Amino acid sequence: MITLFVDSSSKYLKIALSEDDKLITSKIVNSHSKHSNFLIKEIIEILSEANLTINDIDNFIVLNGPGSFTGLRVGVTVIKTLSWAMKKKAYQLGNLKALSLHDNGEVVISVIYDKDEASYVGIYGDEVKEGYCTVSEVCCNLKNKEIVIVTLEENQYVNNLKAKLLLDNIVRVNIIENYNYLKVINYALSCDSVNPHILEPVYLKKIDAEKNKK
Repeated sequence: MITLFVDSSSKYLKIALSEDDKLITSKIVNSHSKHSNFLIKEIIEILSEANLTINDIDNFIVLNGPGSFTGLRVGVTVIKTLSWAMKKKAYQLGNLKALSLHDNGEVVISVIYDKDEASYVGIYGDEVKEGYCTVSEVCCNLKNKEIVIVTLEENQYVNNLKAKLLLDNIVRVNIIENYNYLKVINYALSCDSVNPHILEPVYLKKIDAEKNKK
């Protein structure tokens, strides 16, 4: 079974191909956030490098957020279109959950940096919570736990979060350079596939127009 994975949630395009339990190839493209100009071309190129065609793909996986508003729409739209047109299975997985797969702990906190005051955060322990949170909001009800913070970059939000959590907990920070594609792909494939028509980006943060509407 050949699987195509796409993540367009940041300024980098991330594309990977796997066959069963083997990663065939992957690539990261700095498309300067202009993903619509690059994604289709890069998919064609990575397939060509692997001596495959789009017809060889059995499964399509997209990370559907949170992240860049425009970037997410590009990746989700391409994957939903390809899976629908080819009548192949589509899978979606949140970026925060994908991050959490890279470590174990009593509580795993995934952080996708946005601003010093608030970032996208997923908390995975006895309960699962995901949202756009300040440091203080994350620390509520987290005491006497062994906590791992997983993130893609060192940033002020993570440093502040670690400092506050250390008052009541054992805390470790795991900064990963990139997703373990095979781990993320296999987890997504273990979940139920979705009708491509209901594939949608998950933002977790209201855009300015929504805020101003209130």
